[in-house]
Amino acid sequence: MMPLYLLDTNAVSEFSKPRPNESLLARIKEHEEMCAICSTVWQELVRGCELLPDGKRKDKIGVCIEKIRETYEIIPYDNFAAQICGEIQAKCEKKGKPIPRYDSQIAATAIANGMVLITHNVQDFEALKENSMLKVEDWWG
Repeated sequence: MMPLYLLDTNAVSEFSKPRPNESLLARIKEHEEMCAICSTVWQELVRGCELLPDGKRKDKIGVCIEKIRETYEIIPYDNFAAQICGEIQAKCEKKGKPIPRYDSQIAATAIANGMVLITHNVQDFEALKENSMLKVEDWWG
């Protein structure tokens, strides 16, 4: 089955929190076969883990992100997504609303693959939604 939901970094980060949002985890579990992450989210997870000091917390998060890699398909940031990204970045910049690179890459990957972006940072994607066909849902309930 083709994934329908693209999980943002803040969604998968909940897996490693001491007290994760139970509503979010239940929704992800309910739709697990239809969820994926993108290569940009994977990069952010790996970078975040690598920046941690050595120790139990880093080890625990490392195990968690490895489980994420094993569980969810990683959708590549490809040429089509890059084209979409460049177009929507330009639209946003022309309107005086520049968008962070990672957010625009994640959004473009969702658009390029006909996916709904699952994020708690809905505001971060407002300008992208206004200037593209991006669909966003917040499952934090």
